[in-house]
Amino acid sequence: MYRVNEIFYTLQGEGAHSGIPAVFVRFSGCNLRCPWCDTDFADGTMMSAEAIVEEVLALYDLPNERRKMVVLTGGEPSLQVDKPLVDALHEAGFYICIETNGTRPLPEGIDWITCSPKYIYQSEGRSNSGAVLQQSGLIAKRSMLAIRHANEVKVVFTGTYDPEIWREQLEAEHWLLQPLRYTGEWLLETGCDAFEDDRNDNLDDTVRYILSHPFWRLSVQLHKIAGLR
Repeated sequence: MYRVNEIFYTLQGEGAHSGIPAVFVRFSGCNLRCPWCDTDFADGTMMSAEAIVEEVLALYDLPNERRKMVVLTGGEPSLQVDKPLVDALHEAGFYICIETNGTRPLPEGIDWITCSPKYIYQSEGRSNSGAVLQQSGLIAKRSMLAIRHANEVKVVFTGTYDPEIWREQLEAEHWLLQPLRYTGEWLLETGCDAFEDDRNDNLDDTVRYILSHPFWRLSVQLHKIAGLR
Protein backbone atom coordinates (compact mmCIF):
# COMPACT_ATOMS: atom_id res chain seq x y z
CA MET A 1 0.00 0.00 0.00
CA TYR A 2 1.09 3.56 -0.75
CA ARG A 3 0.05 6.83 0.85
CA VAL A 4 -0.94 9.16 -1.99
CA ASN A 5 -1.62 12.86 -1.58
CA GLU A 6 -3.25 13.42 -4.98
CA ILE A 7 -3.36 12.23 -8.59
CA PHE A 8 -4.03 14.72 -11.39
CA TYR A 9 -3.57 15.29 -15.13
CA THR A 10 -1.82 18.42 -16.39
CA LEU A 11 1.24 19.61 -18.33
CA GLN A 12 4.70 18.97 -16.98
CA GLY A 13 5.85 22.46 -16.12
CA GLU A 14 9.55 21.96 -15.38
CA GLY A 15 12.67 20.50 -16.89
CA ALA A 16 13.40 18.80 -20.20
CA HIS A 17 9.81 17.48 -20.50
CA SER A 18 8.27 20.91 -19.96
CA GLY A 19 4.98 21.27 -21.82
CA ILE A 20 4.26 17.53 -22.18
CA PRO A 21 0.94 16.17 -20.83
CA ALA A 22 1.35 13.81 -17.89
CA VAL A 23 -0.49 12.31 -14.97
CA PHE A 24 1.13 13.27 -11.67
CA VAL A 25 1.03 10.93 -8.70
CA ARG A 26 2.01 12.91 -5.61
CA PHE A 27 3.06 10.75 -2.68
CA SER A 28 2.75 11.87 0.92
CA GLY A 29 5.74 12.30 3.19
CA CYS A 30 9.24 13.69 2.79
CA ASN A 31 12.56 13.12 4.55
CA LEU A 32 13.71 16.73 4.08
CA ARG A 33 12.30 20.08 5.12
CA CYS A 34 12.80 22.85 2.56
CA PRO A 35 11.42 26.21 3.70
CA TRP A 36 10.33 27.23 0.19
CA CYS A 37 8.40 24.01 -0.51
CA ASP A 38 4.92 24.73 -1.92
CA THR A 39 3.53 21.23 -1.36
CA ASP A 40 1.21 20.03 1.39
CA PHE A 41 2.24 16.39 1.55
CA ALA A 42 1.23 15.54 5.10
CA ASP A 43 -2.18 14.09 4.22
CA GLY A 44 -2.86 11.14 1.99
CA THR A 45 -5.02 8.18 1.10
CA MET A 46 -3.77 4.60 1.27
CA MET A 47 -3.90 3.02 -2.20
CA SER A 48 -2.74 -0.24 -3.74
CA ALA A 49 -0.64 -0.35 -6.90
CA GLU A 50 -3.70 -1.56 -8.79
CA ALA A 51 -5.80 1.35 -7.52
CA ILE A 52 -3.13 3.87 -8.50
CA VAL A 53 -2.88 2.44 -12.02
CA GLU A 54 -6.66 2.41 -12.35
CA GLU A 55 -6.95 6.09 -11.42
CA VAL A 56 -4.02 7.09 -13.62
CA LEU A 57 -5.58 5.29 -16.59
CA ALA A 58 -8.94 6.95 -15.93
CA LEU A 59 -7.32 10.39 -16.07
CA TYR A 60 -5.23 9.59 -19.15
CA ASP A 61 -8.19 8.46 -21.27
CA LEU A 62 -6.36 8.54 -24.61
CA PRO A 63 -6.13 4.91 -25.75
CA ASN A 64 -4.44 5.74 -29.08
CA GLU A 65 -1.65 7.78 -27.51
CA ARG A 66 1.60 5.87 -27.92
CA ARG A 67 3.56 7.53 -25.14
CA LYS A 68 1.67 7.98 -21.91
CA MET A 69 3.68 9.77 -19.23
CA VAL A 70 3.27 9.45 -15.49
CA VAL A 71 5.31 11.54 -13.05
CA LEU A 72 5.93 10.18 -9.56
CA THR A 73 6.50 13.12 -7.25
CA GLY A 74 6.00 14.24 -3.68
CA GLY A 75 6.95 14.87 -1.02
CA GLU A 76 9.73 12.40 -1.64
CA PRO A 77 8.42 9.49 -3.77
CA SER A 78 11.46 7.26 -3.15
CA LEU A 79 10.14 6.71 0.39
CA GLN A 80 7.34 4.59 -1.12
CA VAL A 81 7.84 3.81 -4.81
CA ASP A 82 8.96 0.23 -5.35
CA LYS A 83 9.44 -2.31 -8.14
CA PRO A 84 5.87 -3.70 -8.02
CA LEU A 85 4.43 -0.20 -8.65
CA VAL A 86 6.95 0.47 -11.42
CA ASP A 87 6.08 -2.85 -13.06
CA ALA A 88 2.33 -2.19 -12.79
CA LEU A 89 2.66 1.22 -14.45
CA HIS A 90 4.83 -0.23 -17.22
CA GLU A 91 2.31 -3.00 -17.84
CA ALA A 92 -0.34 -0.29 -18.26
CA GLY A 93 1.81 1.33 -20.98
CA PHE A 94 3.25 4.30 -19.08
CA TYR A 95 6.60 6.03 -19.45
CA ILE A 96 7.63 6.57 -15.83
CA CYS A 97 9.34 9.70 -14.56
CA ILE A 98 10.30 10.38 -10.97
CA GLU A 99 11.16 13.63 -9.19
CA THR A 100 13.46 12.88 -6.27
CA ASN A 101 15.85 14.67 -3.93
CA GLY A 102 18.31 11.83 -4.50
CA THR A 103 18.83 10.90 -0.86
CA ARG A 104 17.39 7.37 -1.19
CA PRO A 105 17.98 4.52 -3.66
CA LEU A 106 15.46 4.08 -6.46
CA PRO A 107 13.92 0.85 -7.77
CA GLU A 108 15.03 -0.43 -11.15
CA GLY A 109 13.03 0.30 -14.27
CA ILE A 110 12.24 4.01 -13.93
CA ASP A 111 12.52 5.59 -17.38
CA TRP A 112 13.45 9.17 -16.44
CA ILE A 113 15.03 10.42 -13.22
CA THR A 114 14.91 14.07 -12.22
CA CYS A 115 17.13 14.72 -9.23
CA SER A 116 16.67 17.95 -7.31
CA PRO A 117 19.39 17.91 -4.64
CA LYS A 118 19.00 20.22 -1.68
CA TYR A 119 20.84 22.16 0.97
CA ILE A 120 18.91 21.94 4.23
CA TYR A 121 18.65 25.17 6.19
CA GLN A 122 18.72 24.91 9.99
CA SER A 123 19.07 27.24 12.93
CA GLU A 124 22.56 27.44 14.43
CA GLY A 125 21.49 25.52 17.52
CA ARG A 126 20.87 22.31 15.58
CA SER A 127 23.31 19.69 14.33
CA ASN A 128 25.82 21.04 11.85
CA SER A 129 27.56 17.86 10.78
CA GLY A 130 28.44 17.34 7.12
CA ALA A 131 29.19 20.02 4.56
CA VAL A 132 28.19 23.24 6.27
CA LEU A 133 27.72 26.77 4.99
CA GLN A 134 27.03 29.86 7.07
CA GLN A 135 24.48 32.23 5.48
CA SER A 136 22.35 34.93 7.09
CA GLY A 137 22.53 33.36 10.56
CA LEU A 138 21.57 29.88 9.35
CA ILE A 139 23.36 26.59 8.90
CA ALA A 140 22.99 25.12 5.41
CA LYS A 141 23.87 21.42 5.35
CA ARG A 142 24.30 19.60 2.07
CA SER A 143 22.10 16.51 1.88
CA MET A 144 23.88 13.22 1.24
CA LEU A 145 23.00 11.62 -2.10
CA ALA A 146 22.25 7.92 -2.57
CA ILE A 147 22.16 8.06 -6.37
CA ARG A 148 24.98 8.96 -8.73
CA HIS A 149 23.20 9.28 -12.08
CA ALA A 150 20.06 11.08 -13.25
CA ASN A 151 18.66 12.07 -16.61
CA GLU A 152 18.38 15.63 -15.41
CA VAL A 153 19.47 17.58 -12.36
CA LYS A 154 17.26 20.50 -11.36
CA VAL A 155 18.60 22.80 -8.68
CA VAL A 156 16.58 25.53 -7.00
CA PHE A 157 18.89 28.55 -7.16
CA THR A 158 18.83 30.30 -3.78
CA GLY A 159 21.97 32.36 -4.32
CA THR A 160 23.34 31.18 -0.95
CA TYR A 161 25.73 28.54 -2.33
CA ASP A 162 27.34 27.56 -5.64
CA PRO A 163 25.29 24.83 -7.38
CA GLU A 164 28.44 23.59 -9.11
CA ILE A 165 28.98 21.46 -6.01
CA TRP A 166 26.40 18.96 -7.30
CA ARG A 167 28.38 18.34 -10.50
CA GLU A 168 31.01 16.67 -8.34
CA GLN A 169 28.49 14.10 -7.12
CA LEU A 170 26.12 13.45 -10.02
CA GLU A 171 26.20 12.49 -13.67
CA ALA A 172 23.36 13.76 -15.86
CA GLU A 173 22.48 14.73 -19.42
CA HIS A 174 20.62 17.91 -18.47
CA TRP A 175 21.53 20.50 -15.81
CA LEU A 176 18.84 23.00 -14.90
CA LEU A 177 18.67 25.98 -12.55
CA GLN A 178 15.28 27.12 -11.33
CA PRO A 179 14.74 30.54 -9.75
CA LEU A 180 13.45 30.51 -6.20
CA ARG A 181 10.20 32.34 -5.70
CA TYR A 182 10.39 33.77 -2.21
CA THR A 183 7.29 33.46 -0.09
CA GLY A 184 6.36 34.91 3.24
CA GLU A 185 6.89 31.47 4.74
CA TRP A 186 10.44 31.26 3.32
CA LEU A 187 11.40 34.68 4.66
CA LEU A 188 9.77 34.00 8.02
CA GLU A 189 11.18 30.52 8.52
CA THR A 190 14.75 31.28 7.46
CA GLY A 191 14.89 34.69 9.09
CA CYS A 192 16.71 35.74 5.94
CA ASP A 193 16.58 39.46 5.20
CA ALA A 194 19.09 39.29 2.33
CA PHE A 195 16.28 38.85 -0.18
CA GLU A 196 13.82 41.40 1.14
CA ASP A 197 13.71 43.79 -1.80
CA ASP A 198 11.08 44.84 -4.34
CA ARG A 199 11.11 41.45 -6.08
CA ASN A 200 9.75 38.16 -4.87
CA ASP A 201 12.06 35.95 -6.89
CA ASN A 202 15.68 35.82 -7.98
CA LEU A 203 15.19 35.34 -11.72
CA ASP A 204 17.72 38.04 -12.60
CA ASP A 205 20.34 36.47 -10.34
CA THR A 206 19.67 33.03 -11.82
CA VAL A 207 20.03 34.32 -15.38
CA ARG A 208 23.28 36.09 -14.54
CA TYR A 209 24.66 32.92 -13.00
CA ILE A 210 23.79 30.85 -16.08
CA LEU A 211 25.32 33.39 -18.42
CA SER A 212 28.59 33.05 -16.54
CA HIS A 213 28.20 29.25 -16.17
CA PRO A 214 26.76 28.17 -19.57
CA PHE A 215 26.82 24.49 -18.60
CA TRP A 216 23.48 25.19 -16.90
CA ARG A 217 20.05 25.87 -18.48
CA LEU A 218 17.20 27.98 -17.14
CA SER A 219 14.09 26.15 -15.93
CA VAL A 220 10.97 28.09 -15.02
CA GLN A 221 7.72 26.75 -13.60
CA LEU A 222 5.69 26.85 -16.81
CA HIS A 223 2.61 25.42 -15.13
CA LYS A 224 2.46 28.35 -12.70
CA ILE A 225 2.94 30.87 -15.51
CA ALA A 226 0.08 29.22 -17.39
CA GLY A 227 -2.11 28.99 -14.31
CA LEU A 228 -2.09 25.18 -14.24
CA ARG A 229 -1.62 22.77 -11.34
